[in-house]
Amino acid sequence: MTGNCRFAYAQARVQARFSRLPAEAEWQRLAAARTLAVFLEEARAGGLRDWIKGFSNQSDSHDLEAGVRNLFRETVAEVAGWVPTPWRESLLWVGWLPLLPLLGHLARGGGLPPWVVRDPFLRPLRVEGGGLDPGRLGRAGAGPLAPLPPDPVGVWEAEWARRRPACGRTPARHLDELVRLLREHTVAFRAAPPETAWELRKGLRALAARLFHRRLLQPVGPFLFLLLTALDLERLRAELVTRAVFASGEAAA
Repeated sequence: MTGNCRFAYAQARVQARFSRLPAEAEWQRLAAARTLAVFLEEARAGGLRDWIKGFSNQSDSHDLEAGVRNLFRETVAEVAGWVPTPWRESLLWVGWLPLLPLLGHLARGGGLPPWVVRDPFLRPLRVEGGGLDPGRLGRAGAGPLAPLPPDPVGVWEAEWARRRPACGRTPARHLDELVRLLREHTVAFRAAPPETAWELRKGLRALAARLFHRRLLQPVGPFLFLLLTALDLERLRAELVTRAVFASGEAAA
């Protein structure tokens, strides 16, 4: 069986899920919602309904942040179940990406932020007195990131490369292309003035969507879908948290 055939099932599933990602018209429709309650009510009638069903107008910013991280982890686990077995570990490893900033903060000697206690996934990984327990991190699937390395991103990338199974020259080139794209975007995003950051994100999403349609039946397809999902969840997070903070006055507290 060829590599393309092995990815036919995964491709069908991610194509179906891609078609359900919110379109720009959906975001524009929701932009008029001034409050969190109105945003959630309007979103329940559109393409975001599956993502926002766990939130309410009583959710504060910490609840919303934890909920969005959980949505991403759930999507990663779901997609990993669709791909051929040799690729599952590399897909599951993507689930740790959103926590790399926290791990980097802790590795530099920072304290455990109070919001960790509110996160159902992170709370069991704590130790008394602050910090995350390396043993618990390892048992949760993040062994290479425990104990906390000074460069979590570098460690994550090395482990992802190690988990990738051997594949042909073209699939490997597509995966390396995705890595370069994200590295270049990260450099540009960090250097960009705040007012241009959103345009950079939109450009990244548009390029990822084009690549997703071009790389049919290739191992890079599920990774591109997760990138698209992450960008949309990041946008959802901004929409929700901004309204929650504005309404509650958290920013001034």
